[in-house]
Amino acid sequence: MNLSRRTFLQTAAGAVALGTMNANALFAADFPAYENRLQDRLWMWGHDSGAYDGPNGVYNIPLSEPISMPDAIRYMGIPNVSVIRGGTPGPEYRKPFESVRRITWNLSSGSNASYQSLRDYAFGLLDEMPNLIGFDLDDFFHGGPDQKETYDGREYTCRPAALSLAELDALRERARGYRRRVELRAVLYSAQLTPSIAPAMEFVDTVALWTWSGPHVMKLAENFHVYREILPKKPTLLGIYMWDFGNKKPMEPEFMEHQLAVALDLFKKGEIEGMTFHCTPLCNKNLPAVEFSRQWIQKHRDETR
Repeated sequence: MNLSRRTFLQTAAGAVALGTMNANALFAADFPAYENRLQDRLWMWGHDSGAYDGPNGVYNIPLSEPISMPDAIRYMGIPNVSVIRGGTPGPEYRKPFESVRRITWNLSSGSNASYQSLRDYAFGLLDEMPNLIGFDLDDFFHGGPDQKETYDGREYTCRPAALSLAELDALRERARGYRRRVELRAVLYSAQLTPSIAPAMEFVDTVALWTWSGPHVMKLAENFHVYREILPKKPTLLGIYMWDFGNKKPMEPEFMEHQLAVALDLFKKGEIEGMTFHCTPLCNKNLPAVEFSRQWIQKHRDETR
């Protein structure tokens, strides 16, 4: 992707002003401590079992017996899970997560309405789940042309998103007001890499960067360079797909191998905080990409940055 240098600098200037305004809150964060080993920094994207099942499954994923999120991450050798679901399940649903080292919970499913419906429930979980370290803004950015947004007396060029800059500011303040550290994460896809993402991303602690289509994985290193031009220092978890959702078929072995090789290189260089594997409902479907990933984790789990 070729970025106009002039466009990039003009847009980034607004983002810098926004970031400077809240520098202490943004960069003095006391994140939960991780071990330096790769395994401790691995996450898994969690969906309820059968999330992609059905006689006419949209992504052609094979059917299988149910598997819970905690069981799936144990199988993979991954200690942490992001619970991505709608609704407000009760204590019985949440109890199995007590054994998980760290969890995050979905705060938005791509729309402002989902954010409004999930926000208070998700924050209420902080008092009940001591291993809940933060929240995810899933499918955060939308399509369509960039739009102008006025925040705190300044105008910014922004990519359409589930939350406005003012809403993100209020969300961050609420998170900062809790008695322990609460991390805010937002999903970003490689196809969304334009400077107009920068103003919103100043308000989140961590970006989860994903590549939707298998063939695009071969440009992962190039796209990550573009990403770093836009967000040079943002803590990042690199998303690892184990199914080619863009093409609705199994992930090709060369794509799987390539994205993990690039991910390990970025981790060892300190460019990413860790990785997030997608996703728990795939773990008992006997998929080659899942088994390759499981063996890869066993081989590289003690790598350090």
